[in-house]
Amino acid sequence: MIISGEYLVISGAIILAIGAVVEGIGQTESSLTETDLGKDLVIKGNSVEAFGNTLQAVGRTLLLEDKREVTPSELYTITGAWIEAAGNTGNALGISIELSGLEEAGILIDTLGSEVQGLGAGLEAYGAYISEDSNFRTLGILGNGLISFGSFTVAIGNIFILNNLIQKGELILFVGSWLQVIGSFILIFAINNEFF
Repeated sequence: MIISGEYLVISGAIILAIGAVVEGIGQTESSLTETDLGKDLVIKGNSVEAFGNTLQAVGRTLLLEDKREVTPSELYTITGAWIEAAGNTGNALGISIELSGLEEAGILIDTLGSEVQGLGAGLEAYGAYISEDSNFRTLGILGNGLISFGSFTVAIGNIFILNNLIQKGELILFVGSWLQVIGSFILIFAINNEFF
């Protein structure tokens, strides 16, 4: 059975959205209680998001097989998806380290993961911006832009927590995680417009 690139990209976007929702639910529980409750869901959500981004990167790479020339838009989008997957993996690793008792080290790794994720989604948004496909362009910019902004917002929330501004940090983490959820659902519509 041959799996098409389009199928992988769409499946990846759906899996990304599922992971973002799981992460958002976990972060909501953690933020409301200001405890580690829900952080296991944040780890699982980030892991699922990393898998979704990987599927998108592989799918978009498969779509290049019959092309003679790769556009800058495609390069930015594929590179961004791989970088975003690495960032999500860093988030999951950081929170796991935090839960193992090395709280400050874990938060620092989680912060770095969020920054990397934000960079990857930003590259994907730029790829959409320079894309000639008008059906994908606007929603691709908005969806990836919100994911990027949400990721950087999470990094800022972690910085607040590291500086003992726990309540403000938790609120910022909450907002950042749900910005990513909104962006991931917009991205599903963007990808559907791109292929159908």
